[in-house]
Amino acid sequence: MSTIVQDAAEQTRPNQLVESDPQYPSEDRDVSVSSLAGASPAVPRDPRLLLAEQADYEARKAAEEAESARIAAEEAVARAAATKLAAQQSRAELEAARAEAKAKAEAAALQVRLERQEFDQQAAAVRAQQRAARDQQLGTVRTVDEAEQPVATVTRRSTDAPLGALAFFLVRLAVGGWAGIVGWQALVDQQATVDALLKVGIPQEYTSWLGWGAGIGLLAIAFFVLIGLGTRIFAALMLAGVVGFLAFFRFGPFSPFLEGHFGFYGDRDVFLAVLCLLLVLLGAGGWSVDANMRRRRKAAAKPE
Repeated sequence: MSTIVQDAAEQTRPNQLVESDPQYPSEDRDVSVSSLAGASPAVPRDPRLLLAEQADYEARKAAEEAESARIAAEEAVARAAATKLAAQQSRAELEAARAEAKAKAEAAALQVRLERQEFDQQAAAVRAQQRAARDQQLGTVRTVDEAEQPVATVTRRSTDAPLGALAFFLVRLAVGGWAGIVGWQALVDQQATVDALLKVGIPQEYTSWLGWGAGIGLLAIAFFVLIGLGTRIFAALMLAGVVGFLAFFRFGPFSPFLEGHFGFYGDRDVFLAVLCLLLVLLGAGGWSVDANMRRRRKAAAKPE
């Protein structure tokens, strides 16, 4: 901006009619001429100088406004911080007042409860004195009530009753008989067992010993289920085998309701699975080795 002012001053110098004075140096003379150029009304001012002065004025004004805005912003920030601090203090005071009120309420409730207990005790003592005085006047003697002896209630399992034991014996007979028959057939007719295992995708080299194992396992399950020893365990094994048999040999991508067949395909196996599940859930019943062992343990644990 100073360059623009100097250019404007140099352009106005040729229009000045000022005589040179040997007493003043040339620089002083230029300064005086330049200062007089702007002050004299007879000399026209350069428009660029006016624009420069106006821009300088606007710049100073903008700087003053910016400074005022900065001061106002700082004051607003300070007021916001003060407001926030006051809000925090108010919140802390509110929490303290709430805690104090809660403590006072609990103390008052405790005091009321203690007073009520004391009043009840005093009332009970007064009633006891009045009862003692009345009994003394009437000549009655109060006796101490004997504590009643607890009555021991012995419950008997419904499966140990005669009808329940008979029902579960028949269930074990059905499950064990089926397992024994199928196991014996698997041992006698090895070719049919091998063909059935090949049908479900078992390799040829494993079918022979798997057939023997299935037959012997079914015979063992039949024996233990019939006598009622470890009935839940062997019934669970039987249930797993029946479910696998249904999945691989009975059910498939076809309708279980076949033409000319009553019921559905595999209905007897489903019935057998339900019987096995019944033995797993309820046990062997009263006519079994498991029930006899349970009664012996109970008799040994009974105090003399």
